[in-house]
Amino acid sequence: MVEVVNEVNGRRVRVNAVVNGSMHTVLPRGIAVELGLGTVGVADVGTCCSIAKVNYGYASLAVNGMLIHTRVLITDDVDKVVIGIIDLEKLLSDVGN
Repeated sequence: MVEVVNEVNGRRVRVNAVVNGSMHTVLPRGIAVELGLGTVGVADVGTCCSIAKVNYGYASLAVNGMLIHTRVLITDDVDKVVIGIIDLEKLLSDVGN
């Protein structure tokens, strides 16, 4: 279980997330809207077949008491929160400290 937090307004949502090899954490747009999470820019993101332009914003992720603040991609193309490898490494490195 992962808690996604909008640090600006305090809204939070608990979800089952997946790890699938994505470099960046990805939120379905519906969850971003529920959190009141705005987009702050557009990133060029490499996919298996091309480069896509994807909105991004910032949120915090909490897993087992560990909390990180990170950039999250916001898209209509996924229906689950995907924890990116970069953020997974940050969360795991905090476990040993």
